[in-house]
Amino acid sequence: MRKIFHKQINKIRKDVIAMSRLAQDAMCNAVDALIDVNTDLAQKVIDKDSKIDDYAISIEKEGLVLQAEYQPVAIDLRYLHSISNIIIHLERIGNLSVNIARVTKRLAKLKIPYLDKHIEGLLIEMKNLVMLELSKASDAFKKRDIKLASKLGKIDDDVDDIQKTIMKKLYSSSSSSKESIKIITNILLTSRYLERIGDHAVSISERIQYFLTGDYGVFHTDS
Repeated sequence: MRKIFHKQINKIRKDVIAMSRLAQDAMCNAVDALIDVNTDLAQKVIDKDSKIDDYAISIEKEGLVLQAEYQPVAIDLRYLHSISNIIIHLERIGNLSVNIARVTKRLAKLKIPYLDKHIEGLLIEMKNLVMLELSKASDAFKKRDIKLASKLGKIDDDVDDIQKTIMKKLYSSSSSSKESIKIITNILLTSRYLERIGDHAVSISERIQYFLTGDYGVFHTDS
């Protein structure tokens, strides 16, 4: 019985890793589409979001069946409960990536350049840091590595700092044309979406720390 249980739980683990990979790709492709004004790539991000949703539904169902059949306890129970939470964060990362892709499609309709080099550089830096957060969270889940899971706080602080820099830069703009206001609003939204994706990565890392230790204190730290 235990052998079958762990075989099934390993299948769920692999699905979570695959779902995480899709979420990471969605975020990267959404920002790349914005930088390159690539509406085709933006549409692909939107179209592929259903695959992330499908994983969320199937993983949730499989987890519920396992809990009903085997009534796991201790770390196995925490693991399944944490997975049910982690997939919610991954699904929201996919949704936020779709939001960024939609920003690209809106701004592309203006038919004018919408990013100066400074803002573009900041968004690329932000994307790279968020990708690092997502990658570390995924690796920590895969390896059950509590030390790796606990290292996302500093990266997330850097992401927050870049978002604040973008906000200051855009709010200081003296342009008040209709097009400029639309650009500023949508780039501000994009930086907010990336900041939220980083927050979801941190929440995933906290769930990993929790299922490994059983310590609820990880949800109340400022690290």
